[in-house]
Amino acid sequence: MTAVDASERAAPRRIPLRHVLAVFVGNGLEFYDFLTFSYFAVYIARTFYPGSRPSSALLATLATFGAGFLTRPIGAIVIGGMGDRVGRKPAMIFSFTLMGAAIIGLALTPSYAMIGPAAPAIVLLFRLVQGFALGGEVGPTTAFMAEAAPPHRRGFYLSMQYATQDFAVLAAGLIGASIVPFGIVLRRTLPETLDRTPAVVHRPEAARAGRSWRERARPHLAIVILGLMMLTAGTIGSYTLNYMTTYALDTLHLPATISFSLIILNGGLSATFEACSGWLSDRFGRKPVMIVPGVLLVLSILPCFWVIDHWRSVWRSTARRA
Repeated sequence: MTAVDASERAAPRRIPLRHVLAVFVGNGLEFYDFLTFSYFAVYIARTFYPGSRPSSALLATLATFGAGFLTRPIGAIVIGGMGDRVGRKPAMIFSFTLMGAAIIGLALTPSYAMIGPAAPAIVLLFRLVQGFALGGEVGPTTAFMAEAAPPHRRGFYLSMQYATQDFAVLAAGLIGASIVPFGIVLRRTLPETLDRTPAVVHRPEAARAGRSWRERARPHLAIVILGLMMLTAGTIGSYTLNYMTTYALDTLHLPATISFSLIILNGGLSATFEACSGWLSDRFGRKPVMIVPGVLLVLSILPCFWVIDHWRSVWRSTARRA
């Protein structure tokens, strides 16, 4: 192999912007299907969990929403591993198809009044499938974004993982099942970013290749654990905000138009600032952009909850959401 051949193989392929945008859109659509359940929890409770106490029905609905998180790690391992073995595109198509089947199944499930206890059982089953599909979505799409990004734009590209999730919030008024075929078509046209070309390595790297994955991973273990903790904290904060729609409807008894306007406000602001944070991280580094917003979030939690609990009004709730 000549030096020119080696350099050509080592150089990353440039992925057309339309393919990158297709992944961004598909990621947003899949998160839309997963998150919609929480936004309509009050109405789902009335349909599938009837009872003499509305609060018990709502708790059962929220428990079903949470059940989706039980299968997300399993989906991450199974479909994420599939993305490493056979390619990012097949993994993304598979996860999207599973999510589409689950959202259609939820939409077609008869109410409790029609089939009795079988209704919540079927809803729970499809919710578990949703969690499995979404868990498998994150890894391949994030890998695709990282592999498709130019080195000086990697932070911005990866910020789209979260920004597209919040664009999905803006689409909460649409019907999830109607966009599944479009998402599958978009993903079938994607190129593959998983590099199957044997890498040209130096002798020290070749020697390290014989070590077990545990030995190779050990130097990075602290970073992995810290990264998982940061993702956990961010996820908890995100789903706490998602619950605020249910809180506004059920506890504050705000009108549905106001409650759902908070979804739009949250989605729009989050998507905008997430894209900005990715751009800033490419200019000023990852650590400052992670630390400063994290500190501000921690400092704002208690004051914001105190305000919304003591001054229950539409505009104060909207300001808190912002």
